[in-house]
Amino acid sequence: MNKKAKIFLFLICIFAIAWLGAINIRFLIGNELLIYDEFNFRTSIPPDEENLIFKQVSNSSLVIIISYCVVFISAIFFLKNCKINLKENPWLLMCSILFFMFAPVEFYSHYLDIKFMFLFNERPENHDQLLKIFGERIGLLRGVPWIALLSYYFIIWCAVFQPMKKTTEQLEEEKSREKLHSYNYIFHEEDDLAVKDN
Repeated sequence: MNKKAKIFLFLICIFAIAWLGAINIRFLIGNELLIYDEFNFRTSIPPDEENLIFKQVSNSSLVIIISYCVVFISAIFFLKNCKINLKENPWLLMCSILFFMFAPVEFYSHYLDIKFMFLFNERPENHDQLLKIFGERIGLLRGVPWIALLSYYFIIWCAVFQPMKKTTEQLEEEKSREKLHSYNYIFHEEDDLAVKDN
């Protein structure tokens, strides 16, 4: 890896920690609005406490959006500059596919988060509308963001243990095996003449 790739990898690591950490924090904060084991909002929360929860959800969403955008851009430039052979490192290809596959889901959820933040900053706050957006955010695409989150943790596991990694010697051995078992059909002179006549 060259120097640029190392810088982008460093940015990915730092901001991915902030991004995933903020997701978990927002999840814990958001649970305060819900009845345990039910998808219903608590009605007995005092207005001041509810307002504080909304503020914390809004702040954590801001951290998530900024961190994800930095990770997304850094990942693009890292893949462009890393010069890693994907045949030798299929784990990196798998991580890239998993990460970018859920990008549309993440950007749409960020759109909802931004709506939530702008609505919260309006005065007076519309608590019913905030709860509606928060509920829409939780049930977004029937739980696809939760599948995405599990995929992100799987990416971390892949990056650490690097499954399916192959050395240059293994790749050369696979190529020689392919050549040994492949069949190249060679035309005979009679076949060539028959093809020309037709």
